[in-house]
Amino acid sequence: MVASSRVEGHGPRAIVVGTGERVDVAVGGDAVPLPGGMSSQAGEGLLPRHLAVLVLPLPSGTLLRAVSLHPERGFAVLPPDGPLPSIEALERLETATGGVEGWNALRVTFDGFVLDVAVDGAGVPDVLDVQPLGEQLAFHTEPPVRGVGSSVSSIAGPARDGSGGGHAVPALVRLDADDVAGSLVLRARTGIARIDLTAAQIMRGVLLGRSRRCLLGRGFDENDGLSRVHALVVALDDTSASGVFAFDLASRYGLRDVSRPSRMVPTARVDDGVGCLVYGAGYLTWEA
Repeated sequence: MVASSRVEGHGPRAIVVGTGERVDVAVGGDAVPLPGGMSSQAGEGLLPRHLAVLVLPLPSGTLLRAVSLHPERGFAVLPPDGPLPSIEALERLETATGGVEGWNALRVTFDGFVLDVAVDGAGVPDVLDVQPLGEQLAFHTEPPVRGVGSSVSSIAGPARDGSGGGHAVPALVRLDADDVAGSLVLRARTGIARIDLTAAQIMRGVLLGRSRRCLLGRGFDENDGLSRVHALVVALDDTSASGVFAFDLASRYGLRDVSRPSRMVPTARVDDGVGCLVYGAGYLTWEA
């Protein structure tokens, strides 16, 4: 693997792994899988922005969170310290994990590669939580609906023979698991794009971009300055770093400082009344 940092800086940030030109850890070209191959994990192919590792420096250590950026692409979690298992043992691992959170170090394997993330001078590594594949982020899905009450007659009215309506439809209502915690708002030249999110969704993290897996930005055009997967927006609830943050995901135009649009930033807080610029697409804020 070849690592190249896009933006130097401190504080929360995302390290993006994939085959794209602007990622932090580029996989492909001269990158070579572990000797012997891992046929059970290889074959699907790596993607331009395959996964992201969120890095949150805290007084008690560094919190790390690895997430697959695709609902159908997973990885397997390995012990963060100690020797690597044998090739045979790695081949038997199921890549059914979508996300993992831990302190100070993480080790995951996917598509024939092993990714080690270690923080120099940090404390003892520890895996805190694992999210199943598909549940690591709040990906876009169709709104859940269910029938309520009995069927009602069609607006065509009753049939001429008095047997009732020609067809019937159920009443539909949208179901929300939790109360809305706030709205992610992107103010663009062409109007305002807004998505209401529950507390569970913003804690898991949502994607901003034109891709169909993103919750905000799917209606934008490729000429609007918005990448297919541009940023990850997530709420952090640690007492020393609480807030809603946007993490740039190796996008073409990046995130920009509101007061200095020429300045790219790897991470921006968006619930502080200032927000950030999604360069070319608009002004991003979180409204509770």
